[in-house]
Amino acid sequence: MSDLNHRLLAAHATGNPAALARLYREAGEATQDTARAFYLTHAFVFALEAGLPDATEIEADLQSMGRV
Repeated sequence: MSDLNHRLLAAHATGNPAALARLYREAGEATQDTARAFYLTHAFVFALEAGLPDATEIEADLQSMGRV
């Protein structure tokens, strides 16, 4: 996950919400439980900010986890 952390930091530096949504979703898919919810919540927020259709899928994932 080290490479992913570097990519997340780089995306934050550029302020690209679409890239951040994609990377946080990737991080969420690679983890479980609380960490998964943390990353998917961030992915959801950035997807909403970027106006991405993925926001609906991410929200469904969070709902299935009982997090929304």
